[in-house]
Amino acid sequence: MKRSLLLSGISLALIAFSNGAAFAGNQIGGGIHYMATVGDIKDSPGVDENAFNFVASFKHTTGGLIGIEADVEFVPDYLGSNKTLYQPQVFGLIGGLVYGGVGIGWGYFDEDWFDNPFYALRAGVDLPVGNLHVDINANYRFLSSKALQNATESDLDSITFGAIVRVAL
Repeated sequence: MKRSLLLSGISLALIAFSNGAAFAGNQIGGGIHYMATVGDIKDSPGVDENAFNFVASFKHTTGGLIGIEADVEFVPDYLGSNKTLYQPQVFGLIGGLVYGGVGIGWGYFDEDWFDNPFYALRAGVDLPVGNLHVDINANYRFLSSKALQNATESDLDSITFGAIVRVAL
């Protein structure tokens, strides 16, 4: 019994690390996110809780199951304000084809930085297609900021669904 468990574990590790070769190295690209605000601010008059965002992305993976991703997200007309929100962010990721991770970022809006960072949870699928990687992901962001009037701590939480295409360098 112990021997079969050991062989199974070794086999799974070899499969994980052999597939990691497709994910090793640096990747750069861009994509889009669909964002839906889930906090109470979405019910405020004049607030548009849905947005399409643009993302510039850099990802580094070790070839194993660990990676790091640095993105800058651009949200034109954030919440219907006619102003752009910029969000630099970084994620620590675990996995290969299917992955998950945690992240932290900051917002720059209306010529000022948010007073608090946001935190994010991410789950996604990274499909290698030759030299390209198609990353489809979902994120939940915990955002607390006084960047908008009448916003409380949980008002700016959001869910995003994204697609990013990166080329391996």
